[in-house]
Amino acid sequence: NPLKEIAAMVKEKYPEVLVLVDAVSIMSGAEILVDDWGLDVVFAGTQKAFALPPGLCVITVSDAAFERSKTTENKGYYFDFVALEGKAVKNQTPATPAISLINALNVQMDRILAEGVENRFARHAEMAKYIQDWARKYFELYAADEQYVSPTVTNIRNTRGISVADLNKELAKRGAMISNGYGVLKEKAFRIAHMGDIQLDDLKWLTDQIEDILEL
Repeated sequence: NPLKEIAAMVKEKYPEVLVLVDAVSIMSGAEILVDDWGLDVVFAGTQKAFALPPGLCVITVSDAAFERSKTTENKGYYFDFVALEGKAVKNQTPATPAISLINALNVQMDRILAEGVENRFARHAEMAKYIQDWARKYFELYAADEQYVSPTVTNIRNTRGISVADLNKELAKRGAMISNGYGVLKEKAFRIAHMGDIQLDDLKWLTDQIEDILEL
């Protein structure tokens, strides 16, 4: 999504409105200029582009959002930024910490910095292009407007009418899996992730397996 442009429009027309962004599958996989774009709250789960098991949420909070939290009643537990900050300055968490996941995140952050943030973003862009080109060749991108395709996961329309479930059974025998569509999109679409620790060679191997199984 054109996040920068959306945020700019909101700030211009509705300056009192805070901009909250669900970056669950993209944070650490593509550029998000929180301050420059005027994003007030940006959160993500570490089970996506951070390539960790589920269980942690990372969040950025602007000064404006922090001040709003001070005066907002009935804001609930997760939006009580004052209480969260009170624990953070003591290097504590508001509830029992998932120590193993926090340690894993520390290790992963070292890996991200070692790779280099710009290099990491470039790798994700290269992987996205590869999968999206492959999808155009053999199937079809689900997004009607390609400006909305993601740099970290691609949703592919099942134009060949294959059984995604059966494909996954065969892929499992080879040590891989893709994601079937959710709900009404089950078997009508499938998703291939290209994020986190995945490398371009991993994706080339995966598409080779799919082509072999489906005899494409």
